[in-house]
Amino acid sequence: MDEIALVQSAQEGSADAFKLLFEDNKRRILSLAYQYTKNLEDSEDIVQDTFIKAYHSLQKFNIGANTNFSAWLYRIGINCSIDHLRKNKKQKDNIMPTDDMDGLSASTNTSNPDNTHHKREVREKLEQVLDTLTKRQRMIFILKHYQELSIKEIAEYMDCSEGSVKKQLFRVVSVMKKHFKCFLPENRYEMQKV
Repeated sequence: MDEIALVQSAQEGSADAFKLLFEDNKRRILSLAYQYTKNLEDSEDIVQDTFIKAYHSLQKFNIGANTNFSAWLYRIGINCSIDHLRKNKKQKDNIMPTDDMDGLSASTNTSNPDNTHHKREVREKLEQVLDTLTKRQRMIFILKHYQELSIKEIAEYMDCSEGSVKKQLFRVVSVMKKHFKCFLPENRYEMQKV
């Protein structure tokens, strides 16, 4: 059954259809929430909040030619992630290892203690810098660099213009450049176009 048929069925009251929509989308929302909170328990709470809000708003979802349930749900997940951090300014220390998620360097040998220490140091610095950003800038950075979304997709999910996304990414990259200069030789670091 395709997504639109599942949504129609869920709108008509089918719990099984909504469960299938949940199963199809929960990992993506969990990944988004985890990248934002760095806390598995909080991320699971965000997934739950996202699907509760989606369930209560399901009748408002308009099935049409240009509608996408996953994109609509992702936007709810973004808002729930931001809301969660607003409510819980103090994050818990239940942090999962992110060696497979950080994508710092595919060629880095993690058995080398120097490389492991360097990766941990860079990851800690990245988290410190991300904590200094506004919630909106942090979310845009995560959507671009962890979730690997396009500028257009981010603008759609964040309900803003592509120019606004580019402006926020430029500001974040400027902050990153300033903070990470000490990790990379000057001639190897160039600010990438966003």
